[in-house]
Amino acid sequence: MSYDDVRTRLEHRSSSDADDPRAIVALPDGSVDHWYDVVGEQGERLESPAAFARQLESGLETASLEPLAVRPGGQAVNAAVQAHALGEDVTLVGHLDHPALEGLPFDARSMGCPAHIRVLSFDGDELLLAEPGPADEWGLEDLLSVVDWGRLVGADALCCPNWVSVRGLTAVFERLGSSAIDRRLPVVVDPGALETVEPAALEGFFDALSRADSSESELEGGSGVEIVLSVNPREFEAAAAVALEDGSETESSADEITTDRVNSLRSALEVSAVVSHGSDAAVGATRSSTAGVSMLEIESPRTSTGAGDRFSGGLTCALAREWPLETALVLGNACAAAFVASAETATPETLRSFIREHDVA
Repeated sequence: MSYDDVRTRLEHRSSSDADDPRAIVALPDGSVDHWYDVVGEQGERLESPAAFARQLESGLETASLEPLAVRPGGQAVNAAVQAHALGEDVTLVGHLDHPALEGLPFDARSMGCPAHIRVLSFDGDELLLAEPGPADEWGLEDLLSVVDWGRLVGADALCCPNWVSVRGLTAVFERLGSSAIDRRLPVVVDPGALETVEPAALEGFFDALSRADSSESELEGGSGVEIVLSVNPREFEAAAAVALEDGSETESSADEITTDRVNSLRSALEVSAVVSHGSDAAVGATRSSTAGVSMLEIESPRTSTGAGDRFSGGLTCALAREWPLETALVLGNACAAAFVASAETATPETLRSFIREHDVA
């Protein structure tokens, strides 16, 4: 599919006189990202993680970190920033008690102190060193102390990333599973590095997602909670290794993530949709449709950290507007690619220009 459909939709939104934002709620993390250049023993800036590794292997004993910037971060924060840039009415509930996270241009509600991330910056690549905050002690009562449950289930869509680091999200999914919701509520779940999680914990996570999903209709219609599990290819393989352990896949399935494989995982997890998004393509499946969309090509990437979060933000906005699966994947891809190319969160206007310049379909 050409990206023209999304470009046309974005142009219509920009030219329309109607002020019609969708209500998006993102939760529950937050971080302060400290960015550094890495300098070797001879005073040279190291241009890649591989160069850093080679120096370590050769006996490097001293390296310097030269501070570049301190920026707001966290998967929920980044997704909220993208949704706001697309013109939606955003509420962020996270761990935001730090000056770097003050002044966000939307409704931001804090449950405590953020994590701190040390980002070693290389040319077009980064190495992240996490210094966890107290978010792993987060519980449903902390969430409900700063936001009403009705605001969450009354939103047009929820974006719930980073379950791997913030396991309290399971309580949200359990509460959703026990709530009577007579309207459509897409819930985009970007769980983080599933490959680092023990299989037993993954099984419990998947069970909570299945019980939370109360929709029996197509993703673009119907009512009830629609869980959309959104993962990168490495995370997809970790999920498939647990959920598809019955050997139902073909021998060649590991070579690529096809629509059939994505749909098999979706069916096994008993959720409304599964999406795999990476540097080459985004592939998704709902109960009644599948789609695959190639990623836009970027010649000189500026950054990779936060691109997946922009995908989640764009995907959430598209689903909140009841766009078809393929169109939602296109918007997510475009948001991610534009961020990789510029290190800036794209607006509808910049996305239109970016798609026009990079779409070769």
